[in-house]
Amino acid sequence: MMNDASHEKRLSADRFSVSYFLWMMLVGLLFAFGNDLDRVFNLWLALVPVLFLSALVMTASWVVALIRNLWLRRWRRVTSILVAPLAACLIFAGARAAGISSELIRFEIGRHHYIAQVEKLPQAGEPRLATFDWGQTGGVGVANFIYTLIFDEADEIARAPAPRSLAWHDRANRQCPGTPLCSVLDPSSGFSITVRKLDGHFYLVTEGW
Repeated sequence: MMNDASHEKRLSADRFSVSYFLWMMLVGLLFAFGNDLDRVFNLWLALVPVLFLSALVMTASWVVALIRNLWLRRWRRVTSILVAPLAACLIFAGARAAGISSELIRFEIGRHHYIAQVEKLPQAGEPRLATFDWGQTGGVGVANFIYTLIFDEADEIARAPAPRSLAWHDRANRQCPGTPLCSVLDPSSGFSITVRKLDGHFYLVTEGW
């Protein structure tokens, strides 16, 4: 009777579980949004132990759970443990292939705010141009990056410097002091500059040095 009860208890505990997959996704999201967390909260070096400890705890828990369920011969639970990291990796790879990034998600979350700020700009009969600070990463002795969301109704910021019109340069020069547009206007300033379109007239400008 005791053996039958023990067998039934083992069978009842041997079922597929999504908890391992959910934990894998949470840790994966932490890594995916690590750069954004650094920019928003200025974590810098504090981000390293946060990511390392999260990965260490997740890996140790996964190994312990796998060994324990193998020992107890809970094959459905073992399968769900083994499938969890593979499924999480496939989802992140699929999101990347579809062009979904942490920057795009951050933009979509704040889209209404950015559009509202643009709508407040005076209508001067010319394409509107606005900048939004998206923070920076890095510090002393390491590479530094400044991120800026730019609304350019003329979409000329996506062009190479030479083809940009004089009218666009004039609008940019009005906002230049204290904004990344100064570096965009002067590519020889020593900054490494990349411009990436997010959606519509919104672009993410990254300056590195």
